Amino acid sequence: MLKFKMTTHSGMLLLPSPVTVVYNSEFSVPADDVTVEFPYIKGCEDGDFLYGFDGENLVFKGQIDEIITKSSGEKITVKITARSMASVLLDNEAEPCIYFNASSSVIFERHLQPFGFNGYIGDNNPYFGYIKISKGMSQWQVLENYCVNKYGKKPRITGDGRVILNGGINGEVLCFGNNESYRYISAESRIKRYKVISDVRLKVKQGNRYGSVIKNSLADTRLVRRRYVDALTGGGSVGTADRIISTSNGNAFEIELVCPYMLMCEVGNKATINDEVIGSYDGLYVHKIRYTADSKSEKTVITLKKDCLLYTSPSPRDLSTSR
Repeated sequence: MLKFKMTTHSGMLLLPSPVTVVYNSEFSVPADDVTVEFPYIKGCEDGDFLYGFDGENLVFKGQIDEIITKSSGEKITVKITARSMASVLLDNEAEPCIYFNASSSVIFERHLQPFGFNGYIGDNNPYFGYIKISKGMSQWQVLENYCVNKYGKKPRITGDGRVILNGGINGEVLCFGNNESYRYISAESRIKRYKVISDVRLKVKQGNRYGSVIKNSLADTRLVRRRYVDALTGGGSVGTADRIISTSNGNAFEIELVCPYMLMCEVGNKATINDEVIGSYDGLYVHKIRYTADSKSEKTVITLKKDCLLYTSPSPRDLSTSR
């Protein structure tokens, strides 16, 4: 089971063994969250940051959102909810401005460093173009817009507080299966046909018509799921259409595994599975983790998806102009 510490005005406080733990991490959600309940200990009402450890490894760091003290007879417990470091960027508004050819270090110094981040993983090359920060945008939206424009990927802030600008996780490839490194007690595959975008119509010339089409070569021709992108005044591009299609392909298939133990990997980790019923798949990644534990048992539910980046962009012949 995970072990926890918290910071208070008096220093670091080691928390008792939890009664229950729920940990959620999802690749498409910026902040991880933890809910932990433990026997009351003096000073915990003053908690600020929560730290979760798998052995000696820090797997969660985040500011505490809520502290609930419960008294029932002679039993006193405390329930704490916290979100990982991405939450501070979600909760703070950015000052409106416009950046021209901004480097990663500029974005870091102005939008991350003031909130307690110590560094980032990624290059310091500038993004050649402009990024507009409008009134009401969060600090997270600034970081996300910068990374999507520069790398074509969303950033990721790991559970232990590392900032990865290009969204990639370089770690162990997790191999699931009875004869593989990681076993599971149940597996469920899901084919979501409605997620697949069949084609994207683009406006690339002045006028009201979306005359250009990018088709999804992997789509079932029996289904039509269409999107429109304004590549002139709407801020979109052919690259936007490619990302819409590839992301839809990645979301159309997933595998859920139930593991009867704690598995605290990073979402985004590459994965494979070898199952007699579901089949064998490479090119997967960990999309979602839900870890739960109490005094009797613990389990981790892992959701695997196809890495949409493995899908090739539509070839030039798929780009056609209606006449």
